[in-house]
Amino acid sequence: MKKFLYTCLLIGIIQSSFGNSGIYAGGPVYKNRNYAISELKGSGYTCLVVWTIHIDASGNLNFNAEFPLVQNGTYIGGAAYPNFASDIASLKTAPTTINRLEFCLSAWGSSTFANIRNLINAQGTGPTSILYRNFQVIKNTFPTVDAIGFDDESTYDVNSATAFAVMLGGLGFKVSLVPYTAASFWTGVATNTNNQRPGTVDRIDLQCYAGGAGNNPCNWNFGSIPVYAGLWDQEKTTSQVQSQLTTWKNNCGIDGGFMWLYDDFDNTTGTEAYAAAINNAFSGGSGTTAATFYKDCNYGGSAVGLPAGSYTLSSLQTRGIVNDDISSLTVQSGYRVTLYWDDNFGGATLVKTASDACLVDDGWNDKVSSLVISTVAAAITARASITPETTVSSIPGQQEIKLFLGPVADNGPVRIYDVMGRPVMTVRLVTNRININALPPGVYILIYSQNGRQITRKFVK
Repeated sequence: MKKFLYTCLLIGIIQSSFGNSGIYAGGPVYKNRNYAISELKGSGYTCLVVWTIHIDASGNLNFNAEFPLVQNGTYIGGAAYPNFASDIASLKTAPTTINRLEFCLSAWGSSTFANIRNLINAQGTGPTSILYRNFQVIKNTFPTVDAIGFDDESTYDVNSATAFAVMLGGLGFKVSLVPYTAASFWTGVATNTNNQRPGTVDRIDLQCYAGGAGNNPCNWNFGSIPVYAGLWDQEKTTSQVQSQLTTWKNNCGIDGGFMWLYDDFDNTTGTEAYAAAINNAFSGGSGTTAATFYKDCNYGGSAVGLPAGSYTLSSLQTRGIVNDDISSLTVQSGYRVTLYWDDNFGGATLVKTASDACLVDDGWNDKVSSLVISTVAAAITARASITPETTVSSIPGQQEIKLFLGPVADNGPVRIYDVMGRPVMTVRLVTNRININALPPGVYILIYSQNGRQITRKFVK
């Protein structure tokens, strides 16, 4: 029971830190599982869309034309990727920021929705139809998948798409629509589906990149269904993503944003940086100074205040911050600063959730070349005035954790979890240092009690 409570606490703290941010991810999810699963879980995105399933003329399902998934009512994907089903299940297991999982269907040039139309015309959508049987297998094999995304880019048949969506709703799936053109088709599917099975279509991922680059969410109307605007990393920097989404949020009332495509920047700091850009756009703090950075220790010398956002070296320089010239910082309650040793969010990282009068103790004096400012969990924010927040050293290759500022644990255990939510170490603090030499390199979550309240911190070994 105690483990369950820690897990629930961890889910709540991590997920409440982030806004409505999504990411589409293809082959790396199963090809590069050695890092992709943990990276996505700790990225800051709240919605992960695993892209994309194609359906052939017989109703068989395959992923990206790379491996067969379901054939004739039987799951066969494990033959090619034995860990695929368990990896998908783990994506929503604490600690993680992901609270919604989707499988997407089709893509540009795919005959998937033409095949769906033909199969429904021939067999319908009842329990004996191949579409029903194959997606029942998906539901049974991947119970943590919440929704099926529709990326129809050519067929645009309202009747069959509606019938298919209603069938999926009956199987327990939600349906996301992923339009870039043909607005009347998409609004027709949304309206007709929800008239027959209310609440089935619950999300619109509007493509505002590539062929949909000219799209403005203000010109699309799906009534009360939330609209999320998608952008592409090859067309937008992190600062441009944050700026564009903030504009659309203010002008069109969009509910969130998503990035296309994880495959472009997987296994880099770009994964977290783009998530931060989206989350910052919807955090409500884009115009407020969240942190102030000082040239000298003890908050001396020139000072520059910044709102939440992602800042490369060039963006810092335009605001008056010189490369490798930060010695102290103040952090407003409710915000988290991630410092990067190199430009473009590269190299070693150091996380601060409270002010630090001198970075010398961390070995970070005059070392910062880029940074990300984001919100922290509301649960921590509400209690921030009780005592100074504890920060934890987070430097790749470190052999011990150093806890700074707030008091150490109240004689209680300090528990460390890996990114899969598995406990890997339990110790009792004697000093403000914990030896982690036995842990393999990776990202970890530390949980302990401080003045009667739970403290959660992320660090890198």
